[in-house]
Amino acid sequence: AEPPPYSAPSVTPTQMPTAFTAEWGNYFVSSSLYGYEQWPNKDWFVDGCLNIGAGIGNPRRAIAVEVDYNLESYRGVPGGGSVDVKVGRSIVDHSRFKAAVSAGWYRMATYGQLSQEPSTPYGVATLAWPLRPNDPSFRQTLQLNLGAGSGRFQRIDQGWLASQGVVASLGVELAPNVGLSAGWVGRGVNATLSVVPARGVPLFVNLSGVNLDNSGNTGRAAVLSVTWGGSF
Repeated sequence: AEPPPYSAPSVTPTQMPTAFTAEWGNYFVSSSLYGYEQWPNKDWFVDGCLNIGAGIGNPRRAIAVEVDYNLESYRGVPGGGSVDVKVGRSIVDHSRFKAAVSAGWYRMATYGQLSQEPSTPYGVATLAWPLRPNDPSFRQTLQLNLGAGSGRFQRIDQGWLASQGVVASLGVELAPNVGLSAGWVGRGVNATLSVVPARGVPLFVNLSGVNLDNSGNTGRAAVLSVTWGGSF
């Protein structure tokens, strides 16, 4: 018997939204460890977060709604959590081309110290197609995300003035279980290497660099995430 296939690795960099939306029965649980430079002294602060999400609806027949809960700091800095909501619609869903659009709201609801943080509405379009459509073992997906939003996606210009944030990314599968992506997420360049360690197991390990260009002299960050995603 043939071995089970790998789950598709992520081809979206961290903090970049995608229009592909969890639908009815889909769920994920993710835990992350991150460290970031505290500018200007460049001391590193280490913390972690927990994210849980699920979807309802069908984006091909009508729309799908994804709801995520985020415990944004294991150390409680800041204390509290948030809820994100995304509504997505599939425009094209063929084996050789997929396109979707979505609108979302990061931190739509918050509690604790996060109640003082700004929320982030956004919109995004996603296109994906195989570079090797006739290879049944490795179709090699290429994915493009393009969108805009406020809040965390707004670039901080000189004088601490915020401009409307444009986001864009490109990702590609390097192997059936390895994906690489990079893009501009409003305040810097982020990149992610995604690995699926085992065949037939929906476990994803992502290693990300955040603000690699040190945009705005706000410091860089590194993130290690482990995600279990499946369907009921």
